[in-house]
Amino acid sequence: MQKKSKFVLAAIILLSVFLIVYIGYSVFMPPVGVKDQPINQSREILATVDLPQVEIASNMSVDQAIQNRRSVRRFSATPLSLKDVSQLLWAAQGITDFERNFRTTPSAGGVFPMEIYLVVGNNGVQELEAGIYHYNPFNHTLEMIVRGDMRYNLSQAAHKQKWVNDAPINLIITGNYLKMQNKYSDKNLCTRFVDMEAGHIGQNIYLEAASRGLVTVAIGSFYDDQMISLFKLPANETPLYIYPVGNRG
Repeated sequence: MQKKSKFVLAAIILLSVFLIVYIGYSVFMPPVGVKDQPINQSREILATVDLPQVEIASNMSVDQAIQNRRSVRRFSATPLSLKDVSQLLWAAQGITDFERNFRTTPSAGGVFPMEIYLVVGNNGVQELEAGIYHYNPFNHTLEMIVRGDMRYNLSQAAHKQKWVNDAPINLIITGNYLKMQNKYSDKNLCTRFVDMEAGHIGQNIYLEAASRGLVTVAIGSFYDDQMISLFKLPANETPLYIYPVGNRG
């Protein structure tokens, strides 16, 4: 009986040690894939810019925008207007129903786990300083998080694709897979839902650009770690798309 008690006590001690080590590892070790990357909990906002009011009416029909939509990689140096930026961001993730938080694109379960960032080059947008901005759809504003023209840095992160550096602006789509998992327990399903939503947003960017006489191209080839560092992304945000936008070159 004494031997059995000692065996049980030893088993309890070993189990306790294992739990302590496991909990300590979970708390203090960084997530897989971002071992050497800083994990930000929130965005540091340097400045806020109010965007022009969105105009719903357009001179181009949806059918014509679909017909005109093309992937273009040559851009002129002509700057965009702040109105262009306002319409593009609203098309990407603007709120169309504030009571129910509905957006311009559908989201599984009404989770809306996506974020939109804007990279502006020198003289890329009239009346807008060069830098990296986060789009806040709730008050339709831009939140500056990095000052200066970061298009070259972005192009290097995008496997040196020169059109990223040539375009006056770039729109970046990120997704929060864990936010979707808070709604649905199936991890594979959550991944699919977020990826599908990125596609919805991308098509809206294409069509809005076409309706305003602008061109763009979808880019999904880049180094995740460099993107996370450049945009100082909060934890759980994953970069999914880059959309250079401008006038046709």
